[in-house]
Amino acid sequence: MVSAEHKSVTEDVVDYLKEKILDGTWKPGDKISSENELTASLSVSRASVRYAIQHLIAIGVLESFQGKGTFVRTKPISDIEQNLKALYNNTSVEQLVEFRIIIEGESCRLAAQRMTEDALNRMKVHLVNMMNSMADREAFIKEDIAFHKEILKTTGNELIVRSMEYIMNELEYQHHAFNTMDKFPSAVEWHRKILLELEKGNGREAARYMKKHLSGSAEV
Repeated sequence: MVSAEHKSVTEDVVDYLKEKILDGTWKPGDKISSENELTASLSVSRASVRYAIQHLIAIGVLESFQGKGTFVRTKPISDIEQNLKALYNNTSVEQLVEFRIIIEGESCRLAAQRMTEDALNRMKVHLVNMMNSMADREAFIKEDIAFHKEILKTTGNELIVRSMEYIMNELEYQHHAFNTMDKFPSAVEWHRKILLELEKGNGREAARYMKKHLSGSAEV
């Protein structure tokens, strides 16, 4: 059994590896740093590095070839989209929410690094429109979804954008089912907090607020 402390270190290594892939340091087909190099540069145990790499191999992000090393997978986006479609048809609402928490939370970190004034202004417009549409459920939900999509686009990562585009479209009916008007003030406040942190370039806090928002936290 992996200890809680070991698990935390391993999760940190997983986050590091994912960040290197998301920010384009390691592109599809690229060989990542060796276990020894990662152990030295991150000052962690080799076991933690190995667990992290095996985790990303298991979920299809990396692939390993004996004697050659570990590489970022080059699976076509169209194949991933088809897999997402198949997964969606057999996935519970709870699992979809967990998926969004992971992807959109981490997307905030990347978006904060690549934020532009135009993207910020578009998000501000969506937020203002949400505030002005609190008596119009359809309009509110439309602006809510547009706000989230803008963050995803700002990452500049085509895989994130296209895979989440499909998920967001499929989740639209859930927005209508669960976004009751009594929750609109809380939603507005979460979006305001996320936008403020993105504007400051604080991806860590923006990610924290996004995860709380998507998890349905009552705390604002």
